[in-house]
Amino acid sequence: MKAPSSNNKPRRWSPLTCLGKTNLSPSGLIQLESDVGEVETLVCTNCELRYEGSGPLPKPVDTSSSPADSGFTDFWTAIDVNLSCHITTHRVVLVDESEAIAGSIPHPLVQTAEGKGGPSFRSPKGSYKIELNTLAWGELLIVFRGGGGQPYSQSGRDRDAVLKAILRAMKRKAWEDRERQAQKEASRPSKTIAARKVGVDAIMTKNKLLLRENANLAETAFGGNNNNAKSGGLVSKKKGNQESIDAFMREATPLLKVIQKYTSTIERERRAAALSTNMQGNASKQHNDTEKLVAMLENMGLTSALSEKQSGSMYHKQLARQIVDFLRRNERLNKAGGMMTLTDVYCLFNRARGTNMISPDDLLKALDLMKDLGLGMSRRSFKSGVVVIQDDAFDDGVMAKKLANLASSSMKQKTDFGGIT
Repeated sequence: MKAPSSNNKPRRWSPLTCLGKTNLSPSGLIQLESDVGEVETLVCTNCELRYEGSGPLPKPVDTSSSPADSGFTDFWTAIDVNLSCHITTHRVVLVDESEAIAGSIPHPLVQTAEGKGGPSFRSPKGSYKIELNTLAWGELLIVFRGGGGQPYSQSGRDRDAVLKAILRAMKRKAWEDRERQAQKEASRPSKTIAARKVGVDAIMTKNKLLLRENANLAETAFGGNNNNAKSGGLVSKKKGNQESIDAFMREATPLLKVIQKYTSTIERERRAAALSTNMQGNASKQHNDTEKLVAMLENMGLTSALSEKQSGSMYHKQLARQIVDFLRRNERLNKAGGMMTLTDVYCLFNRARGTNMISPDDLLKALDLMKDLGLGMSRRSFKSGVVVIQDDAFDDGVMAKKLANLASSSMKQKTDFGGIT
């Protein structure tokens, strides 16, 4: 991945650069707005973005440049090619990885999303498209090209999957969850009732109400609308399943917070069960309950972690970028001397991912892609058989060039010591 264009080089004026600004991590991953609960749900590659209106879109305002210079070229390009399309709960994000440019279309600004194109009598291999009618940019087309050695039918499957994800996100309206959750938090009995008490009584009352609320939350999320199903007589299985899914999605945010609290106690529960040798019955029951909770969490995974189902063929590329961002954060790799063994990386990275861990094969495949993606890190094998992840700034060739430049500059200096001794 190339570095973002410098200020001296004008950026292209196209539909992608006119969309909402989207920040990318140093490795090229989308920086999700975690404070509002944004989650990435789908990724596909080899897409195009087209503007269907008459004339060009207005040039974006570039605050980093002077008023006389907009920072963009004077030539309008109506099509952006070779993009990756990312669907989140809050927006559609299109990324040009070669230029490190990204733009987003927030779901609230999308009026309609409709599938277009596909094979016809005149064009047996017509392009599969999604037409977005937006409030800010008019009509935009996302065209799916398949590619990557995939058959023509793959572009149709990509179009259908992306359209389904967009429509699902627009129906759910996750961007409204923050206000709804704030209202629910303010009206929780554990806050209103406990506020009228003081001392130990207030603490005990609050904990008792919290346990009751968490139990009701899990029952509502996993049980669906059981009362309506009973009173409505014969209800189709498909409708009942959909109601259960909708109920779970509505309560997903607070439920995830409860689950994350449980994960911090799992290891303590396991150790306590192992030490209770004098009470075999209670220890066995406690161990079984803990293992059931672990299995449930492993099946659910974490919303912030990538999964192969979400990323498809992009999984290992996305994983490589996520590993690089993880090692860059807090200068983990630099503090380790510019290189780190695969064992250390595997353990640290999986610990950060929680329950949605990667396999050793996934790590090796991601490492093999780092060099081609130009992420600034790569895999290195020593003669002893030790394999490490190394910062490219510490590569032997780079270090040799630095030493040669240092020696030549030192020799040019007129010092009493006559250069390097």
